[in-house]
Amino acid sequence: MRSFLFLLFAFVLLPRLSFAQTNAPTAGSPTASPAKPHAPATAAQLQAALDQLTQSNRDLLDLLKKQQAVLEDMQFDRRLQSRQIQSLEERLTETLLENTQLQNKISKLEADAAVHPITIMQSPPATLPPQASTIAASPNSTNAAPATAASPPATYLPPPESEGAPGTKSWHRLFTLKGAESKQSDLFQIQGRTWRVLWHNQDKTGKAYQNTSALFISAFPKDDTIPQKICSKLGTGGDSTELQGPGNYYLKIEASGGSWEAAVEDFR
Repeated sequence: MRSFLFLLFAFVLLPRLSFAQTNAPTAGSPTASPAKPHAPATAAQLQAALDQLTQSNRDLLDLLKKQQAVLEDMQFDRRLQSRQIQSLEERLTETLLENTQLQNKISKLEADAAVHPITIMQSPPATLPPQASTIAASPNSTNAAPATAASPPATYLPPPESEGAPGTKSWHRLFTLKGAESKQSDLFQIQGRTWRVLWHNQDKTGKAYQNTSALFISAFPKDDTIPQKICSKLGTGGDSTELQGPGNYYLKIEASGGSWEAAVEDFR
């Protein structure tokens, strides 16, 4: 009887103990249920983020293309200006060479004329009737002696303008240059928003020298190699050229075959 009860107890309790041990929490494990993981992003959210990133890349690419186009335009303008300057320099060189050749030819002709003077055959004076002789000898005759050639003026430039009333702007003459050959001015400062150069070119005296002189003036900003054209003149004549300021500048004058004058004025 006791053996039977012991066997019955073993068959009933052992499965329960095994079930309890199997379901019992292990040491160190939390008794609370684990937290639920975050919900993954939906496909719509991922697509929206991808579209936004793609649009940002496109905007950045468009901006880079615009900047590249601006840089290409600036480089093209620089190359165009360099070609124009080169063309002007070539024309100036050719003009100066032609003037030099013409001056040499004129000098040679003058030297030949001095060595071999031209003799002009004069016919004997015609016999005048008595009445005509009386008129020619009369002190009241209207025949006057040829006038002597007028001496050239001291300057062909207009005089400086008088300064305006206090508080008003006017032209202020900074300096004047003159000469017969090429020259470069010192660095000068322009304070106003506008300034100008008054210039005049003059041929040598004599018909043989008409339109044989050349004058080219350019203004260069400080630390810059691109000139601002002021004048390009062949022969006698003058004018004024206005430019934009302010800043520091210097003038480069290239001349041949005559004389020139230039004045710089600041409007302030």
